[in-house]
Amino acid sequence: MRTLTYIAILTLCSNFGFAQRINFSTFVQGEDIIITLLDQATLNFNRKQQVIVVGDPSIVSVNLTDDATLVVEIDAPIEYDITAAITWDKGLSINGSDTGITVPFEFRFAYNNTGELTDVERRASAVQIPPMFHTVTFPMRRRTAGGPPPPPPTPEHGGYVRPRGKAYLFVYGNLGPIPDNIRSGNYAGDIQLSITYADNTF
Repeated sequence: MRTLTYIAILTLCSNFGFAQRINFSTFVQGEDIIITLLDQATLNFNRKQQVIVVGDPSIVSVNLTDDATLVVEIDAPIEYDITAAITWDKGLSINGSDTGITVPFEFRFAYNNTGELTDVERRASAVQIPPMFHTVTFPMRRRTAGGPPPPPPTPEHGGYVRPRGKAYLFVYGNLGPIPDNIRSGNYAGDIQLSITYADNTF
């Protein structure tokens, strides 16, 4: 099994004028999957709402179609299915320490495997994963509904080059409401995204 893992830290500054963002670092195991972060390496809530204040009861939402959404490009053999699994802290604590007071954070993601050429088209046909699901398995290229199942992957043999394709993950979410009993400062949490070949592809 080959695995790709992202480690993410979400930093929330709950005072005026500070940034709220998720920074991603990538760790790749296995040569057949290539991951690229497009445009930006952070999920930045300040791109959606510039000022976030302690005690603000509103939700700051970065949605699938927003510029602040993080876009992950997956390049892999087109005949494979892949599984994306996400775990994250449900609340953010000041400086990442366990104080018992947290800022609520809901993580969302969607995928596209239809082969469109533009970002707008890919987002329009993306499949959003319901909030209660943390894992999704999908083929690198969407199959025709009602058609026969695809053949198994071609076995490795001399000189054979597997055809490759690209799929996309869109990372976004909701922040808040911001509690009124917290100190201003940096609030942090961990997010981990693991991408593996699905077990049924070997």
